[in-house]
Amino acid sequence: MPSCPHRLSATALAAALLLSSCSPEPDAGDSPESPGLTAEEQAAEELAERAEEITAAEERINQALAGPDENHRDAAAEIVSELSLDQMAGQVIVGEYHTTDSSEAAELVEQLHLAGMIVMGENVPTGEDGADLEQLATELERIQQAAEPRGYPALISVDQEGGLVTRIGQPLTEWPAPMAAGAAYLSESDAGPAAQAHRFMAQDLRELGFTATFAPPGDVTVGAADPTIGSRAFGADPEAVSMLAVQAARGLADAGLAGSVKHFPGHGSVTEDSHHTLPVQDADLEELQSRDWVPFAQSAEAGVPMVMMGHIEVPALQAGVPSSLSPAAYQALRDLGHDGVVVTDAMNMAAVLQHTGETHAAVQALAAGADLILMPADIQAAHAGILEAVEAGDLEHQRLTEAAERVVALMLWQQDLAAGDLHAGPGVEPPAELIDPGAEFFSPPPWTYPAPGNWTELAEASEAAETPTGQDLTRGELTAEEVTARLASASVTLVTGECGADLTDEGIQILGGTEQDRARLAAAAEAAGVPVGSGTVVTLLGGSTPGSGDVVVALDRPEVLAEASAETRIALYGRTEESFAALIEVLTGAEAPGMLPVEVGDHPLGHSAC
Repeated sequence: MPSCPHRLSATALAAALLLSSCSPEPDAGDSPESPGLTAEEQAAEELAERAEEITAAEERINQALAGPDENHRDAAAEIVSELSLDQMAGQVIVGEYHTTDSSEAAELVEQLHLAGMIVMGENVPTGEDGADLEQLATELERIQQAAEPRGYPALISVDQEGGLVTRIGQPLTEWPAPMAAGAAYLSESDAGPAAQAHRFMAQDLRELGFTATFAPPGDVTVGAADPTIGSRAFGADPEAVSMLAVQAARGLADAGLAGSVKHFPGHGSVTEDSHHTLPVQDADLEELQSRDWVPFAQSAEAGVPMVMMGHIEVPALQAGVPSSLSPAAYQALRDLGHDGVVVTDAMNMAAVLQHTGETHAAVQALAAGADLILMPADIQAAHAGILEAVEAGDLEHQRLTEAAERVVALMLWQQDLAAGDLHAGPGVEPPAELIDPGAEFFSPPPWTYPAPGNWTELAEASEAAETPTGQDLTRGELTAEEVTARLASASVTLVTGECGADLTDEGIQILGGTEQDRARLAAAAEAAGVPVGSGTVVTLLGGSTPGSGDVVVALDRPEVLAEASAETRIALYGRTEESFAALIEVLTGAEAPGMLPVEVGDHPLGHSAC
């Protein structure tokens, strides 16, 4: 299947078609179709019209997937104008609960008029085969029913990124870490696997009853010095992270789910974990604008429904204050062009609680510019605190109104998107302008969504790419299993060793990893006819401790390979069954196509031994 980072711009399309035109030489005189024009001029005019139709169709898709439009915002303003202060205070809070029974959560949504709830691992009921999806769907429906009287859905959310941050595992489709998409993108210049992976991920979640997920990460990792994000990032290259983050957000939306690019002002380049303390970002604004903020600026330009604000002190913006409580940080994000919801990272994290305590955090975040307060340490106290602050004049009523309007607009948009009432989304067929079987020289690949028209560098890269032919913008050609297998195969990276070498002549011995890791690799080996128990020693690394053997494989972040003792070192970026099948392919002699999305020791970003 040919691949391309984006479909060609309308201008490039017209040029390509003109250059490829096989129109017959005109007879003397004017073209009969259009008096005054030669046949060649008539063809050029038709091509220009075709380019305009394509541009308009792409703009409709982008607008539909980018977030609420003017109609949603107007409707939200009308709804919020009729809410009491008590109801508005609830509309800016997403709470949490601590059991698999959602009864208490549903009561809080009803009583406090909460925007919704987030589901964490502790909320997922389990059965013999992993997550009990039927029971989970029932629990989520109970929460949703509590919001029915208001006429628009509750925001039922989850952190589901793939890799380490997977709240709901099997029997849902498993996905490798986001960094796998980064390794594949550097190799193929194709953001399609990320787009499709997130579409299938969102499809699973929406069918369970979710309306939002706090993904994808827009963080640019600095590698080994980054203790928190690691393989949760798409990589260390700001432009690659930008493209992948936008395409991932588009994939989520295309399946009817609201996504959230996170964690502004960038958690990938600080050296402490905001779950435990307040990280300090010492970079100046120029460095932040050229690295950490690039994905957020391009996400704002493309349009995304939500951006998550992290808990990071940025002295260049406001010293001594977490970004989630800093007016300067929210203004910096708005200055990049984001006009959708800004949701805080979890407000029960140490970075916030150590700074301000749990009583006033929600009010401070709202006053600073937040629209949605995620997981306050005490939901009822946060709700009461917002009411008291407005009544005392410590929080402007208009600021609360603005936040509530953005949140309600988001939920109205998601409702329309999931129902197939917009120009893109579940069940919405691509416009005819983009799948015209008669367009011999233009047909979009099925992997990516239209890129914003003014991404100059990306458009130039697209125009330089080979024009795809014979493809349709269809959603039914591939299954989730095929996409995750493609992503695993495209990302596996040979960091050191001989490319294409068969290392399994005498079988393999498997060390390290978890019991499940070893079992999955053994199953993949046996399926490929590779004996297990003797031969090449393959050591699996799931953390940051170096290992040794004939072959050392990093299942998560690849930086651990820098200190590993092995002739052959491989980065896998995942622990799925498809990831281990891809590993066996490489061990039996296939070339590893992926490239490092981050530095590993002396090996630079983009390195591959193949």
